[in-house]
Amino acid sequence: MNKLLLILIVIGLPKMYSQKIEKKIGAFAITETGYSFNEKNKKQKISKAEFYFDQYGKILEKIEYGRHHYNKLNVIGKIEQFYYDNGELELSKSYTSSCKSCDYHYLYTKYNYNKDNILNKENTYYGKSDSLFMEVNYIDKSNIKEIHFGVSTFHQYIYDSENRLTQHNQIFEETKKIRWQYLYEYVDSCRIGSFQTYYGDGKENSKKEIECFDSQKRLISKEIINNYKTKIIYIYSNNGILKEIKEYKGFGNTEYKLSYIQKFRCKGKNELLNKEILI
Repeated sequence: MNKLLLILIVIGLPKMYSQKIEKKIGAFAITETGYSFNEKNKKQKISKAEFYFDQYGKILEKIEYGRHHYNKLNVIGKIEQFYYDNGELELSKSYTSSCKSCDYHYLYTKYNYNKDNILNKENTYYGKSDSLFMEVNYIDKSNIKEIHFGVSTFHQYIYDSENRLTQHNQIFEETKKIRWQYLYEYVDSCRIGSFQTYYGDGKENSKKEIECFDSQKRLISKEIINNYKTKIIYIYSNNGILKEIKEYKGFGNTEYKLSYIQKFRCKGKNELLNKEILI
């Protein structure tokens, strides 16, 4: 009798204490599916994610399928959930599993704002112990924004009088020297970014990125030129929601060849959905 009771308890424990983390609720839902193409142009499904939004276009939940050591797209690998207070992001939760039988690793983040309701700090904690995992500090000046991660480098963004990004720098905290840098210029409806590293190890890298926008200021193409070429095309549906992203690769003087596609499918009334929400 005791053995039978023990067996029943062991069988019942997973059902009693397991909890469905994902909610899958919202006014709108967008499913993103990624496909890669091999040298013979054969298409393979390699990624899947779901996004859930409220009626104002604020994201409530993101679910990614597949795990690092078990990439089956019918298995959830990561869940992110977002909570708001008076329209401001107040709390987010992250659950990540990397293998078939691994438990979810739980982290949560709290967001703090200054008196002008501008984000100035976010603290991420381990879910089990509530101990600090990472602290991020934001510095917001008139035309300069900085993000400090509490490590050896920080990110700096510099804007012009029209609030256009002109520089993106990664800078050493201690010496304030630039580790790498993007310099931006604007020509017609395109933004041209020139990237350069300053590692000082004899292995410097550079590249150029060209981003072009339509009359609604939506990103419609991006071209990356370094040792090889990458071209990305953004396609929108009739109601303005992102529908598809196509990525092409080229080497040397060869023609571009399709290498990756992301497809987006929207469910729900999406008239109020932010058209740039997935860019």
